[in-house]
Amino acid sequence: MAAITCQTVVDRITVLSYNVRNFRLRLSEPKQLAFEPGQFVIAHVPMKDLPPAIKAKHPNETTAKRAYSIACPPHEEGVIEICLQHVEGGVASTYFWQLKEGMPVTLSGPHGKFLLKQPLDYEPVFMATGTGVAPFRSMMKHLFHVNATQPIWLFFGTRYEHSLLYEDEFRAMSSVRHNFHYIPTVSRPKDWRGETGHIQQTFLKHIKDFSNKEIYVCGWLEVVKSVCKDLQEAGVPAEKIHYEEW
Repeated sequence: MAAITCQTVVDRITVLSYNVRNFRLRLSEPKQLAFEPGQFVIAHVPMKDLPPAIKAKHPNETTAKRAYSIACPPHEEGVIEICLQHVEGGVASTYFWQLKEGMPVTLSGPHGKFLLKQPLDYEPVFMATGTGVAPFRSMMKHLFHVNATQPIWLFFGTRYEHSLLYEDEFRAMSSVRHNFHYIPTVSRPKDWRGETGHIQQTFLKHIKDFSNKEIYVCGWLEVVKSVCKDLQEAGVPAEKIHYEEW
């Protein structure tokens, strides 16, 4: 699918944690954007709309471009959802935190090759940290839409329990989709009663047979590197590990 430039308007903003928000953007021109689960879009940020202190750090830019995984499935036509973490002084997150419903946003896409391996004759295992869960939300909703019956696993790791994104949604999915195994893991728990530690430790606790699995890892660069290294040392074949990092 060739990338195109799209005009959108903010349809809904959902607070996911103290510093992460989900932005649902409705396409206005064109009205549809074809993409595959796991792909990303690039947000075009007009520098003129940012505070002077941020503009001063980017004197030669008129438009900043930042990549974000698509967090919704393709069958939800006419919308694109992205998940952003606020970074103090960050160009894109500052811009998005200023937006209100009905305001315009320019995107381009789709981009990327972080896709579900075909054919879907295996158990997909998703391992995410932070906003790295966004492409997996798209993939899982797609799998449920096509009535995938094989076990589907999501190991989602955060430092603190209040940082678990889409928590209510994923728990609701697991209550109605009996083939969906949602296993959140918190590394610095306070009042948490679930799994603790790192997601690769939780993975190895629950997954003993790697033969019929394909493992997808997404999140911060150093975490993804560590997870992939630990999985391979535990005996997971490298060709079964697919990853995206930032």
